[in-house]
Formats: sequence, structure tokens, C-alpha cells
Amino acid sequence: MNIRHTKSLASLLLGMAALLNAGQSIAQEQANVFLFGQELEVCSSDMDRYCSPAKKQTGFDESAKLGPIFQVTDEAITRLSDFNWTEQPELRAQVIAMLQSLKPQIEASQLSEREFVRLIRRSTFTHQDKTIKGRDVWSGLFEFERNNLFDLLEQKQATRAGKRLKTQVDLMATNNESALLAYQAFYERADQVAGKKRKPRVALLTGVSRDPYQKVDYYTGLFEQLGFEVIWLPLDGAMQTALSVKEYDAEACSKLAQFQIQKLGSFRRNILYPDLFKLQEAACRKDESILDSIKRADAIYIADGSNLLASHALNKPTGEASPELLKIKEMLGNKQLIIAVEGQSINSLASRNTILSGEGAQVMIEPSNVYLSANEVCNLGVDCISTEAERELNYLSEGVLGLFPYGLIDTQLSSLARQTRLLKVAYDTQTQMSFGLDRKTALAISIEESDKGDSVTFDVIGSGGFWIFDIQDGKLSSNMATGEYISHYFTHQDKVVYRNASVAPDFAPWKIATRLNSTNPTVTSSQPFGRYNYFKFSQMLCNTGASSAIAIGQLQEINYTLQLVKSASSAARQGVILLDGDKESRCSFSGVTNQILIN
Repeated sequence: MNIRHTKSLASLLLGMAALLNAGQSIAQEQANVFLFGQELEVCSSDMDRYCSPAKKQTGFDESAKLGPIFQVTDEAITRLSDFNWTEQPELRAQVIAMLQSLKPQIEASQLSEREFVRLIRRSTFTHQDKTIKGRDVWSGLFEFERNNLFDLLEQKQATRAGKRLKTQVDLMATNNESALLAYQAFYERADQVAGKKRKPRVALLTGVSRDPYQKVDYYTGLFEQLGFEVIWLPLDGAMQTALSVKEYDAEACSKLAQFQIQKLGSFRRNILYPDLFKLQEAACRKDESILDSIKRADAIYIADGSNLLASHALNKPTGEASPELLKIKEMLGNKQLIIAVEGQSINSLASRNTILSGEGAQVMIEPSNVYLSANEVCNLGVDCISTEAERELNYLSEGVLGLFPYGLIDTQLSSLARQTRLLKVAYDTQTQMSFGLDRKTALAISIEESDKGDSVTFDVIGSGGFWIFDIQDGKLSSNMATGEYISHYFTHQDKVVYRNASVAPDFAPWKIATRLNSTNPTVTSSQPFGRYNYFKFSQMLCNTGASSAIAIGQLQEINYTLQLVKSASSAARQGVILLDGDKESRCSFSGVTNQILIN
């Protein structure tokens, strides 16, 4: 079995030159779109998960901001009475009573989010002569109410002089090689766009999150250490509202904090991040300030966040494309700009049918909720982004960015078994091709437009993988049965060319063909589409070299068989890679026929 040795960049980073010169074969000279899956983070002061052991021991200096901290103070309790943060008056009273009972126990304690929730869930208190458990209060709060509660209790992290602490990043101490390789590829391509006379400029959009300021320092530090000049685009749903209202209200920009509550469901950001809030206010008052920033950029980076908030950030309140979005599309079309999109925001790239939510195999047999636009979803209220956390399948019948016209797109496929929701939307909308990205995986995408059919090249980076599904002209019955659909799965350093519904793989040279095996394995599972099960089942077929495999499962009293079959046009390549400190087998395959049969 071939073994691909990818040296740990973290151990080689004696200087930034080592980071930028390693793995150059991955960066594509013509790539104009980059996708960054979840868990491609680097070492930072507010999240040390990907910091080296030595860095975890030494830590960051005292000027570094940690993750959000919460404190139960008299002022915080007063805010819970003054702000309209919940639609449940009795629960509001219970939360206040609970925190008042907890305050003497944790006087002056600064708690992380996890510690704060644990404290609440373990508490017991008396309210109106009744003994109430904290876990019952917590379970009674909706997701948006919990977020509002966190906002009102979060403490500003500042020096004794009152200056806000900032998140610090340390690429040299990062233990996430997948992330380093992905960001390296993005930097190198942006550097080509910029030319040799100056640093590449990246324009950063963080307004796709309900807290548009929280990650600004993190990304600024990350990109500056890579070698970028960083421009922050203070664009979000609140800002778009202010810009629209400014046409008839000269004081609109002074109402930005109010618009943040109304449009983002976000409280007190002006208190916790006063410097960034002032920058956003100033940009609001200066005509075309953000447009001018976009014109100066060589790359746009859209952070992980909500697809609904991405729509509000990049469209006018009426739903029309904003001048900023139109300028981004124009510059992309003219090859003056590249774009990268991270995490769940990747779904917003599709030209139509943006997937919002849906978990589990049951989405295959339950009705989907289809919305015409993000505005229709958010007519439900400021908690509209909670739609994206529902188990029910929800999707928009339109795109947000509209930059990927080749099919549906989704993320975290293998880990969250999202193949089913991707397939359901494909069948619902009769969209032939679907594309899905795993965690810790990035794509460098090169698009060559042609009247005879665009040629799209995907280069896979990282320790996860990249799925492609082709439902052909198949149908999905109400009992989950499907026509035949084709699956493909590609891993680190594979290259895939897609053109006119045809998928042509170019597997990494360190992977070898799997040996053919006459055995056809059968797997009995209560849920072949459970978390990681579909991935493991497909990998079993790939690794064993079998010509077919079946998995037997049950869903809501429906007994079904998932059948995988290789054909003469199928291909599979296998190898072992040393990446992110682990030695793991990777099996890529193309052209496997799938079918769900009802027993």
C-alpha cells in the first residue's frame, strides 16, 4: 500500500517562508473560488484546540482576548429586566430569580459559556413559593432567547485602561495541517492576482453571523500572518438596513445598534466591541465606502455563518442584490478577484435552492419546507436563523450569492450524514448534480466558461473528502425508494474535472488501484444513513475492492436496502496519508451506482 508522507507544517514553520513554500503543488494557478469546510481553524487565544502542546502550556500574553466570558452582576440582571430579550414573561421572571439566587455563589466569577450553562442546569431555586430546577428553565428557552441571554450577560474584555482586548493568532504553533495547506493555497492564488508590486489584499466579510464583530480579530491575525493586507467589510443585515433607511432618514447610521437587535437578533455589540462599532458607523456615513474597499481587494473571504444572514448582508432589504454584491460578481467575472467561502456559508454559493437545515434519514420521507427567499423566512421574526438549526428539511428556492450554477452544494456530509438532505432536495427540485464537502476539507475551484459547456476543476485539500452525486433523471418515491443515482468521493490531492454532467477524476499519484475482490459484503444496520454510516459503508466497498455491497436498514417501519454497485466505468484508488499528525487510509472512488430498494 502506498504511503504519502506529508510533513507536519507545524514542525517546519521556522519562518513564514516555510509555510508559504510548502505544498505548492496544491495551489491552482487558475482557481477563482475556494471552499473551506468546517474545522479548518488555526491556533488562537480564544480557541486553543489546534494549538501545539507547547503553546497550550505557555499560552498567549495578557493582552490576548479569550473566548466569551459571562458574569452575573447587578447590572447584568437589570439588563434582563430592561431589554426585550424573550417573548415569555414568566420565563423572564424565572431566569432573573435563578440568577439572583446564583449570584452570591459566583460573585465576581468569570465563566465560559460551557461553565455558565452547566451552572444553570445544575441549579435549584425558589420563585413564587415554588421550587424550580434550572434545567427546566434552560430547556424552556428557545435558541434565540438563549443567544440573547448570553449577549446580555457577556462581559467586555479590556485592559485596566479600558482598551478592548483582541483575539491573537499563532500560525507557527498551529497543529492543523489541513488548515495551513488550505490557507496557503488561497494566499498563493491571491498573490498571483495582486501581482509582484504589493501584498495581496483580502476583504473580510464577517456579517453573516449574528455577532458580526466576534471573529474580526481572529481572521485579521490569521491573514496578516499569511502575508495579506486585510480590509474588513462592515457589511451585515443591520448595515444594509441603515444604508437603505439613510436615503430618507439622515440619522439612520446612528440607529445601527437598534438595527442589530432587529435584523441580527444581537444585543450590546457596540458595548463589547466599541472600536469596530465606530468603524461600521463611519462606513455607514461615508457614501460608497464599502464599495471602494471591494474595488481595492484581490480576494473576498466570507466567514462561516448563517445563509439567511448572508442574504441580508449582501442584498438590500427589498431582496434586490446590493451594489456590493453586484461589484463582487462583476470583478469575479473580469478575473480581478477571487472568492473564498467558509463553513455553512458555502451553501449560499448555489445559484438556486439554498439548503438551510435538515438532519437524519427521515428527511427522505417527510415533507420539505420550501421558502421563496430569506425575507420570507425572516418574516417569522428576529429568531428566523433558528430555522437553520431545525431537524426538518428547510431550503430556499433561490440562491444567495448565485456564483455556483452547477448544482446543489452542502457541507459536513460524512460527519452529519447530510447525504440524505442533499439527495432529497435534488429529487424535489430535479437538480441533477449535487456537491458536498466534509469537515477539515477545502476545495480550490477553477472555472473556465465556454459556450460548449463550462469546465469546472476541483482540487481537494485536507484530511476529509469531497462528494459528488448525480441523480440522473431519477425519482424519489414517498416510501424512500429511489431510482439509481451515482456517487463519487475524492480525497486529498485528487483533481476532478466536471463538464456537461460528466465527472473525470485524476487521482493523486500516491494512491493505487484497489484489488478486485469477489466477495460482496452485506451490512445489517438499523440506519445505513446514520452519522458516518453511509461514509463507512462506501469506504468499505472502496477498500475491499468488492463489486457490490448492500446495507439493510429500517426507517419509521419502512424496511429498505441500500445497494452499491460498481460498473465497468467505476474507479477506486487507495493510499495512506500522514496528515494532521495521523496516519490514515484514504480511498477515493468514482462512478458507484446507488439505489434504495424497499423490502
